[in-house]
Amino acid sequence: MKKQTLTGAWQFRQADATDWSPATVPGGVHTDLMALGRIPDPFVGDNEKRVAWVAQADWEYRYHFTVAPDLQAQKHIWLVCDGLDTLARLSLNGHDLG
Repeated sequence: MKKQTLTGAWQFRQADATDWSPATVPGGVHTDLMALGRIPDPFVGDNEKRVAWVAQADWEYRYHFTVAPDLQAQKHIWLVCDGLDTLARLSLNGHDLG
């Protein structure tokens, strides 16, 4: 079995925004927003109420990569996404995967 990890320079944004920001994957939107100083730690005091809007918004993550030639030669390629939570839509080069 051939493997290619998708670690690297991920980006994220709120779905209706135009600018992308750096993201850490694996990770999540709350930790990415905290790293940028955009929200306080939701586990401190009553901050959970102050950041409730994060869970109500839609978020997009992207990562640009090139598939290794030996992987491209495979008959079947599996995209394994450990850790996707709740609702997610996956697309690759503009094609919905699920």
